[in-house]
Amino acid sequence: MKTSGMTIRARSLTKDFPRSSAVLTAVAPTDLTLEGSSLTVVTGRSGCGKSTLLTMLAGLLTPTAGTVEVDGQDLYALAEPERSHLRNERIGLVPQGHAALRSLTVLENVLLPAVIHGDAQPPVERATALLEDVGLTALAEQHPQELSGGELRRLAMARALLMGPGALLADEPTAGLDSENVAAVLDLLRRAADDGAAVLVVTHEPEAERVADRVLTMDGGRLT
Repeated sequence: MKTSGMTIRARSLTKDFPRSSAVLTAVAPTDLTLEGSSLTVVTGRSGCGKSTLLTMLAGLLTPTAGTVEVDGQDLYALAEPERSHLRNERIGLVPQGHAALRSLTVLENVLLPAVIHGDAQPPVERATALLEDVGLTALAEQHPQELSGGELRRLAMARALLMGPGALLADEPTAGLDSENVAAVLDLLRRAADDGAAVLVVTHEPEAERVADRVLTMDGGRLT
């Protein structure tokens, strides 16, 4: 499915966390632009600020300073309900870990963004097609606890793509996966970029460079 790509632009984006005796700067002033039809990979050691940067770009963590603009609109100038609506409708997020609701089936988990959006008729046909794309058709009525780690990551990919987002942000999407599932997840991310989305992948996975248009390294909260 072709998507209407967006531009996410960070300007002097900064995040400090207070400590008892000092301030920890997780992200030093950073400029970064993500554009449609392009896949950017950010690598770096654990604790270097990669996930903090992604979370701010996704509209989930208020920066200490700087701005995040989505197609020219200041994301953090919006009231929380407006920001939540924009995030759910236009930014697909693949979080770190296995973020699926155990009480829902695989299909119901994929449909969650539409349910949260308030759609009277959730797009079951689209969700079913996405499950086919990620190879989970046979597991549509199963529950998350019955899935492997690789299957849960692919579920998260399908859910993130449900609304046809203009941007897809993935935090360590291949962590702990075998080589076959690593390749499958990276190919899905590449396909999302080819379909028009602005894609950001935060990862330790060297294989991610294979699908990237641009590779950046983060060290001590700074992008190079």
